[in-house]
Amino acid sequence: MDTLRFYFVTWNVATKSPGQDLNLLLDFPSQFNKNKPLPDFYVIGLQEVKSQPQNMIMDSLFTDQWTQMFNKILCRQGFVVAKSYRLQGILLLVYTQMKHLPHLRDIVAQYTKTGLGGLWGNKGAVSVRFNIYGCSVCLVNCHLTAHEHLLADRINDYNTILKEHAYLISETSNILYHDYVFWLGDLNFRTDHPAGSSPTSEEIVAALKKVEKDKYAALLKHDQLLAVMESGEAFSEFTEPEIRFPPTYKFLMGSDDYDLKRKPSWTDRILYKVVANNYENITLRADLVSYNHIPHYTVSDHKPVVAQFNIKIRQKQASALATPTKAARSQIRMRSAIVDPEVSQESEFCVGPIAACAELLEHVETPAVVQDSDEAAFANFTVKTVDFAPIVRIWYIGDADFRTQCTLSPDVEINPNDWIGIYDANFHSLDDYIAYEYLAKVSLSQTPPVPGQPRTITLSFPVGSGVRTPGFYRFIYFSQPNTEVRSVLGISEPFEVSSREDRLVSLDPCVEASCSTSPGRSKPSTATTDIFTDFTGLDVAKLSRHFSNDLSID
Repeated sequence: MDTLRFYFVTWNVATKSPGQDLNLLLDFPSQFNKNKPLPDFYVIGLQEVKSQPQNMIMDSLFTDQWTQMFNKILCRQGFVVAKSYRLQGILLLVYTQMKHLPHLRDIVAQYTKTGLGGLWGNKGAVSVRFNIYGCSVCLVNCHLTAHEHLLADRINDYNTILKEHAYLISETSNILYHDYVFWLGDLNFRTDHPAGSSPTSEEIVAALKKVEKDKYAALLKHDQLLAVMESGEAFSEFTEPEIRFPPTYKFLMGSDDYDLKRKPSWTDRILYKVVANNYENITLRADLVSYNHIPHYTVSDHKPVVAQFNIKIRQKQASALATPTKAARSQIRMRSAIVDPEVSQESEFCVGPIAACAELLEHVETPAVVQDSDEAAFANFTVKTVDFAPIVRIWYIGDADFRTQCTLSPDVEINPNDWIGIYDANFHSLDDYIAYEYLAKVSLSQTPPVPGQPRTITLSFPVGSGVRTPGFYRFIYFSQPNTEVRSVLGISEPFEVSSREDRLVSLDPCVEASCSTSPGRSKPSTATTDIFTDFTGLDVAKLSRHFSNDLSID
């Protein structure tokens, strides 16, 4: 695989709650197209997420309703939140498949306020940048100044965002310096006809009804965004795919009818930029798969706009973190322990490929890397990795010294702020660590590294650094040269944390049969079994999630 597929969504949700099923928005495989592959990344940019003071306080304690809904859908498909970032009502969510996480480098988020002269965040932009398989990617979600006559303010917003958005990455300190840039949002550009010949809203709607074969050129020649791109005043560095869908603003809430108080306009857009010849022996490109609106949704006065691109990368990815096989599932061992609800505030919204506290994997492979034959020509390209040794012993809660090892590739530089996070085995966000320790605290003294050779480090976790709930977990190694930049260098196989007082309950019927007929033991009576108190054989972790879903307040 030498390409990645990105799926983009931009939607101004007009402070409304997600009152409709969002599966259609994400274009999942259906019963008519079951073999359609899922994207590698979902990038969701929302504007006007409800951001009144009371909402912001609640969202600081609990995830907002839109993020909850997207998490619930995408995590069940095996996606993980690589990064989420919010500026008042402007929200950017970046999801990726688990197999890509160990290849995310230099993740940085940034924002710029442009409302009220830069004092207020109701208008502005948020962005997330990272490196993936040797390429730099920048994702920008914005909400620019509204109203047809304020074109100059929108142009100023764009230039302000470019000027003030800065990243602590020397090679890509500016948005435009990245190999790939995708800019989406409610750009708020309208149609602008010459004075004296401007049609009314009714006339524009009538003209739209006569359009054939999705050809909107007659109206788009008056589009403000295309005009400023051509003049060089704003967004001239970007390209937009051909628009073959009707204006996405403004609709009457709850209907597909335009609100005639505003002239129909293409306010919601997705643009892209590629630096094709940044590297020797390879030409980068972004191939458009689709660019369209989704008219089905009526909760807002905007229609969502989606796009899919395949982007060329510099390094091939061959295999992924393994998911449980049938053989692994048949050897499930479980503890009758209550799941701590404080493990993750959003865990009820994610059912991933490995159920926490439920499945013991027989074998999990870390991602294998297959390099292009031309990769030797990239003198500035290295693959920094950390491989955790398989953890075969159980980590008992309260152990005074739990040890494991990890091996760092020769190009890994250890920073004082590097840390190791402990995550639920089927975690759904990089921000959802349960516990963490700085590498400097848990690594034992080592012999000096040999230049050009991998080094193995022994990690010793003292009492108090682990988790408190039995289950299955992972280690993740983060390289963090400063407070704003972090990279995922390695993810461990799932390992078990247990309490010495817990009694293992086997779900293997063969094991149960042998135990029930073993000498000296009588088969327990089931005549008075209470189905409400007998939890033998139940997956408590999954059961708790179902209860949490049923009892959650929307």
